[in-house]
Amino acid sequence: MNQDKVNACYAIEDNKEALECVKECVRTDEGNCHSKLVLLTHDSCTPCEKEKDIHRKAINEGIIQLIDIDTPEGMEISKKNDIDFVPILVLLDCKNKIIYPSD
Repeated sequence: MNQDKVNACYAIEDNKEALECVKECVRTDEGNCHSKLVLLTHDSCTPCEKEKDIHRKAINEGIIQLIDIDTPEGMEISKKNDIDFVPILVLLDCKNKIIYPSD
């Protein structure tokens, strides 16, 4: 993923516009280490259901991956990135590390 594009998305002040920008980055990512948007959730989490509903279209389109934090993949992501709560929507590289804006 192009870091300049990520920085541009994170610089957008409107959260909805910023998310749409990140989604477009994920859609068009052609690098060796493909990025992905992941919504970490849990079955017994009431706020998670609301987040699933908010992002239903992108989940159905395959733009956002829905991963339960108690699955092996979910546990790996949460451990690598010190995630202690759900729901959380994160932008990850191909090694499941969060992609942050650069300084």
